[in-house]
Amino acid sequence: MRTLLRAIYEKTPLPKDINLYRQILETPNSIMFSSQLYYLLTIRDLIDQVPGFFHHEIKKRAITNLIFNSVIEAELRKILDRFEKNQIHVIPLKGPLFAEKYFGSLSARGTSDIDILVKRPQIKQAIALINDMGYDSQVAYEQEHFHIAFQKRLTGTNYPLIVEIHWHFLREKTSSLDMNLIWRDSVQLKPYQYVREPSDFHMFYLICLHGWNHELINWKYFVDIIQMIHTLSHKLSYEDLFLFAGKQKTYRRIARTLIIVYHEFPHLNHILPLPLRTNQTFWWHKSDLYSKKDLKATFGVLIKRIRQTNDYDTWQQKWIWLKRNLFPDPVIMARIIGPDKRKLYRPVQYFLFLLKCFAEIIRSLARKRI
Repeated sequence: MRTLLRAIYEKTPLPKDINLYRQILETPNSIMFSSQLYYLLTIRDLIDQVPGFFHHEIKKRAITNLIFNSVIEAELRKILDRFEKNQIHVIPLKGPLFAEKYFGSLSARGTSDIDILVKRPQIKQAIALINDMGYDSQVAYEQEHFHIAFQKRLTGTNYPLIVEIHWHFLREKTSSLDMNLIWRDSVQLKPYQYVREPSDFHMFYLICLHGWNHELINWKYFVDIIQMIHTLSHKLSYEDLFLFAGKQKTYRRIARTLIIVYHEFPHLNHILPLPLRTNQTFWWHKSDLYSKKDLKATFGVLIKRIRQTNDYDTWQQKWIWLKRNLFPDPVIMARIIGPDKRKLYRPVQYFLFLLKCFAEIIRSLARKRI
């Protein structure tokens, strides 16, 4: 995938290897970046240069994503209308509006859910309103989390649409991010009065954090960042970005993310030079994009978690990160040992968690030796 993306962005001949295109389609979660890929190939008049089977498949996926995006956009508008009517301040994040603004087309980027930011004092109002629209809370998160997820089945389909209500973007005490600054610099989304959108500067900052939060485990996170750099190159300043990130105690996370992206796509230095060395990717490795890991407790992941400690700016943040991984919340442990074990005493849950993780690490080491 990286080979194809580099060729597209660097305007060099597309790869001829048929197997490469088959591998892209077989990549886990490849449907998530198919719309972006189809869009990039189309706007650069390269779509006829890829194999026919590949063209057909990503076009089909892009059309499917467009249908979902249209449904999601319609539902988002209903939510924004209700928030406006009830005078609840809200900022829609990513999703259809992001695709239209930074990619130029609703079909250019797949969307699977609706993310909205609400001011903390209005969270209860927002939850009541979402519940009233037929959404129920189904997903459990640890207490330190920064959003609540709700879902409902769309009429006439089996597709569960998820709405995430955010009040922050990072877990408690892992940054000094002042959300008031995001709200202060946000821009009114016309024709609404209470609906706003992030400034380009903060949107880029948030997209970098979003990619880091998801450990850049899908090419779509790379494409989002790359697309924003291409679109906003004349408006972005890394000096301002790193100064802001430093004050919010998120400098290392932003820097790490951009170093990884620039390492994989060095052409970006010709568009917006990154004033950092990009000769390593720290904890990230492209093999993570192609592996299917239902249980995140392999030896490789253990080493990765240790390395990720350096992504935090303060010792307090590092300790919170280590504590979360060494002594996880019952909600997190349930993802490893199974939700049916949550009724057990916490020491028993923790023992089962350690046992499961240890067993998986041993198995991963055994597979390496084979």
